[in-house]
Amino acid sequence: MMSQGTSVYWRKLIRIDDPVQENYLKEFKSPLEIFRPFFYFIINLICKFYLNIRVFGLENIPKDLPYIIAPNHVSALDQTMVSYAIGSKRRNQMYTLAVKHFYDRFFPRIFMKIAANVMRIDSEKDFFPAIRAAVKVIKLGKMIYINPEGTRSETGELLPFRAGVGMLAVETGAPIVPVHIHGTYQSMPPGKIFPKPSNVTVSFGEPIYMDGYIKRKQNEMAYDVYKSVTDELLKRILSLKVRNENL
Repeated sequence: MMSQGTSVYWRKLIRIDDPVQENYLKEFKSPLEIFRPFFYFIINLICKFYLNIRVFGLENIPKDLPYIIAPNHVSALDQTMVSYAIGSKRRNQMYTLAVKHFYDRFFPRIFMKIAANVMRIDSEKDFFPAIRAAVKVIKLGKMIYINPEGTRSETGELLPFRAGVGMLAVETGAPIVPVHIHGTYQSMPPGKIFPKPSNVTVSFGEPIYMDGYIKRKQNEMAYDVYKSVTDELLKRILSLKVRNENL
């Protein structure tokens, strides 16, 4: 009863049973997306001749929506590199959580609205609004891009993963696709405006499915189950990291 009770508690906090309006996602579709094909045409040239991008594991991305894309985060380039890697059809179905201190700056906001379907969040004091927004995206059958670290690493090393991504996955049943991005920190670390030539690798790991974790909630504390998902995600991203660094 205790484990079930804790699940009810968390579900109420993220408002998972609240109805979602069908037009909810329209507010995150910017008129600037008409420039998106041209933007990614330029990104394609940059990736091929400037960043020397390599992409692995696209076959691991589920064929059916919804699902969660969960990469490490070390550079402002990261989301664009993942969006480039997955292709136009998938990227138009993906919604990205963007922290307010980037979104609220004029030029980064314009850039993000062209590059992606962006959802402004304030996760510094309270990460629940971010999880609630992600829940709505998943319930509407789309893909959510969420950084499990919660923020960008200033050193290029992985930060501790937050349990929120595990909560989101378990309570919605959406699988998580682990992603490791290598080389963007070397190309454009925090504080830099323009990238420099670098070898960039984006690797997609096998998805983590939730069936087993959902069953575990019957006998375990819900938060412990969420944490187990997050720990497994970290383990898989670390494995991808080792492979990327050895290529």
